[in-house]
Amino acid sequence: LALLALIALRGKRWAYLEFVVLGLLYFPAQTHFRVHAPKCEQLLPTMHVLVLSLHSYAYIALFAGFYWMSWVQFRRSDARGIWALLATLLVGALVEIAEGMTGRGHCRVRDLVPDAAGALGAALLLAVWSRLRRKPAYVRLVRPHPAAAPHPAAPTSRAVVPPRGVVPPPPPPVPPRRVVPPPADFASGPSPVTPSADIAPTHEVAPRESIAARPAVVQRLQTILGRLREMLQRLWMTIRGRRRTIVVGVVLLALVGTGAFVILRLRAVAPGVTEQPNAAPPPPALQPPPPPPPRPLQSEAEGYYEPTYQFTVSDRRFTRLTLRPQPFVTFSRIVTRQEVGCEDARIGPAAVHLRCELESVGMVTIDGQFTSRSITNRLDAPVLNALITITNTRGETLFRARESFYWHAPD
Repeated sequence: LALLALIALRGKRWAYLEFVVLGLLYFPAQTHFRVHAPKCEQLLPTMHVLVLSLHSYAYIALFAGFYWMSWVQFRRSDARGIWALLATLLVGALVEIAEGMTGRGHCRVRDLVPDAAGALGAALLLAVWSRLRRKPAYVRLVRPHPAAAPHPAAPTSRAVVPPRGVVPPPPPPVPPRRVVPPPADFASGPSPVTPSADIAPTHEVAPRESIAARPAVVQRLQTILGRLREMLQRLWMTIRGRRRTIVVGVVLLALVGTGAFVILRLRAVAPGVTEQPNAAPPPPALQPPPPPPPRPLQSEAEGYYEPTYQFTVSDRRFTRLTLRPQPFVTFSRIVTRQEVGCEDARIGPAAVHLRCELESVGMVTIDGQFTSRSITNRLDAPVLNALITITNTRGETLFRARESFYWHAPD
């Protein structure tokens, strides 16, 4: 492709066409010519996206070089810059469609921004270069012409001199001019003044400035209109002389635009995948390890809780507290052990509330909070801190204290 580009820069049309065709075939060749209908993004880019698209310096340089090649190919055209720009944008659109058909890239409208930027930059540089290389107007290459023969001098007229002794006849006499007086005016009033025949009629010598400037303005406008008419006639002659090229270009652009529109409207078809026989199954994908199971809550653990201080109320000593599976409190006497169930029990992940009726004594109320939500295996650390209140049947407080409890596994 680099060799074809160098040859195309020398003006070879065949190298230019081969460069375009091989460049477009490069994309399907990467996928072994497995193509599908492209699914292009047709959203117009925002200003922020346009600025980010201009950071694709490789695409800008590539399409600037392609504009240069196109500019060289249209060297015989008057509008070579416009044709080169259209060719560059057309090839850029075909490249985007090829990327979308092969999946080697993204088919997006905003990707044409660096292509157009490269083409415009190359057009500006080429315009400056052409301006610098243009010869000034005063330089003329004139071939030397042979010296022309001098023209013969025109014969001079000589005055006719009469011969000696001959007297020329006198000029004929001029008859006197007859002046006819005007008729007498007998009307009353001053007599009108009759101008003398010897007095010449008077007239304005210098016209007004505005009247003198008007023809100059009209002449200038006529000159401008004449130049404009010549330019329009020249443009019309150029269009008529190249009407075949213009018609072919318009038809080609219409066909390419219609084809691109139809291709973009087609639904994307997933490429078929052929199963290879006797192929080893792919290794299973590594899955992330499952998350560790949540630790059980202390409030859900079965077992019993022993207080740090075993107090005595009415010959009954408080020995333990049980929450799961059934909440109850245990009191022991000298020989027997009494378990008192709690009808009002509210056990949560962080707090516990028990209200148990102790027969012939009164009511036992326990309000506590867990020091740790998760269950622990440490036997030397308290897990429950509770306020224990015991009242008799008359509502008098028999015992009230805050105790800490240690948890033990069930027996």
